[in-house]
Formats: sequence, structure tokens, C-alpha cells
Amino acid sequence: MNIWKAWAVPLLVVLLIAASSAVAGGQSPDPAPALTATPTPTSTPTGTASPTPSPSPPPFRVYLPLLAGGSVGIDVSQLVETDDDILGISDVEPGPYADVMAAGARVVNLEPMNTFFVLWVPEGYENMAARRVMVIAHGHGGTAYREVGLELDFAREHGYAIVAIQWWTGEGDVMYSAQQFYEFMDVALRYMEYKYHTQLDKCALRGWSLGSEISYEVTYLDKTSGNHRLALTISHDGGMMPDPDNMSVGKEFVRNLYDGVYGDKAFAGTHFYLYSGLEPQIGYMRNTAQVITSFGGVVERLVTDEGAGHDGFYRHPQYHEEALAIFFQLTP
Repeated sequence: MNIWKAWAVPLLVVLLIAASSAVAGGQSPDPAPALTATPTPTSTPTGTASPTPSPSPPPFRVYLPLLAGGSVGIDVSQLVETDDDILGISDVEPGPYADVMAAGARVVNLEPMNTFFVLWVPEGYENMAARRVMVIAHGHGGTAYREVGLELDFAREHGYAIVAIQWWTGEGDVMYSAQQFYEFMDVALRYMEYKYHTQLDKCALRGWSLGSEISYEVTYLDKTSGNHRLALTISHDGGMMPDPDNMSVGKEFVRNLYDGVYGDKAFAGTHFYLYSGLEPQIGYMRNTAQVITSFGGVVERLVTDEGAGHDGFYRHPQYHEEALAIFFQLTP
């Protein structure tokens, strides 16, 4: 698979009108206090029979092609940290924006790519023996600012950096593709290595909802590129459906995967932490665990936390801590 193929097309914007509202994603939740009751999860490394797909497909998303050449031509030494983004996303969620900026977050605009990422680095990071980073893919209509805020307490406590990629343009349902997200991530991680000496073999990717749906392809691209930066992928409440045509994003990748286009070891060498807090996503996550293991990947943990809701991973910090412990074990 040639990951640069997506950039060979001429620059154009194809606008599609969504047929219905989003069902597989959702806006990032407000941070909620930790609950006193801890639900009992079930751990299923191989999964069970997948549920019947939803009767109607989710709405279309619009993908914006970038300039030919992708991230290759971006000189990260010329990137500048600032306090404002080129898409005006700071105006969409002024509260989370103000909170993370007050906590020391910085914005790096990727003007040729028409997006940006938000970074946060703990004090003394450059002198740490293990300089890890968590890359985050937000959900439908989400923002990088809110995701940094939701990760911040964990990053402070455990001493790792955060990079949240903005892959929603702020206009309707217009999202970038998984291949484009990978390009953004490539630039962001090269910048982190250049500026903060991040160790690129100590990276994790966390994706929620639509961000979870693209996380499988992004992980595959990281592997096939030869970079092998992602030690762990944390995917919560956005699984690979039995019928890829019912997915909001990543349909072509999952269809090709099922058809054997990428071979029978497509996920060999990759590690995943999977979580879901409601049906039908619980069934999709069980299916995802089966798919990953059948194509050579390792599912470190599958948590099915029925009744916790679509944002259960955020509201039950014990799962976040569990995923981080696995990340740290994989990146000594």
C-alpha cells in the first residue's frame, strides 16, 4: 500500500451533504468527576459473535485532499509555536482552549496542510530517561484542545507529552482521512523529536469514536511506512464493523483488510487496548479484537463495560490508567 497515493490527486474539495446525523461519533464529552462505583469489565481477547450491523449506514464524511508530497516536504525546524490556530477552532470551544493554554499548551499550525496540532510538554521533559508522547485523535465534531484537557491530569502525573491532532476542519462534517491524519502525525512527531527530543519509539495513539475508527488504519500505515513509532494504540468506542459499508470512516481500508489485500499479517507487530461502554459498539469492538488477532496483532486488553456509555473511557479513569500501564511496559 502506497501511503502517498492520496496526495497525488489535484487539490480539490468535494462537498457531500450528510444524509443523517452522526451515530458512530459524537462531540468530546465534558470532563466528569470520577465515579465511586467501579463497573466490572469483561476481558475477551478473541471476542464473540458480532452483532447485526445497523440498518442504515452512517452519514458520509468529506475528505479534503492535500497538496502532492504530503508531509515529506515539511521542514519541522521552520514550524512555530503560537497561541492561535489557523482554523479558528479556538473560537468553537473557548473554554477548553483557555484551560489548556493556561496549563502551558502550545499550537503549531501546519499551513500547507490546512490544519494544526496542540502540544503539551511536562516540566523537565527533555531530561527524562523515557521521553514518551501520547498522540490523540478526537471524535466527530471534536477538538484538539478538549482532548488535551482530558489527557492533561494523566500526563502530569506520569510525565509524558501530549500531541492532539485537529482532523476536523470546523465546518460541518468535513473530516480528513486516516492517511492524511498519518501525515499530520508524522510532521508533529518529527517536530517533537526536533524540539523536545521525544523518543519516537515511545509513542502511543489514542482515538475516540471516529478517532478510534481511523486508529486501525493509522496504526497499519505506521507499520508499513517502516517508522514503527506506535508502541500501543488505544481505541475506544469506535470499532471495525462486520460490514465496512456501515462505517463512517475507514470503509475502504477495512474492506481491503477483510478481503486479504494487505496479507494475513497486516497487524503483525502492533499492540492494541480496546474499550467500549455501550452496544452496538461493544459488539463491534469484539469483532475488532477478532480481526486484529486474526491478522497477527496483539490485543493487550479488551474491556466491554456495558452501560458506561459512549464516553465511558473518560468517566472511568481506571481504564485510562490501565492502558497507560501497558504503554509504559511496552516502552521501558
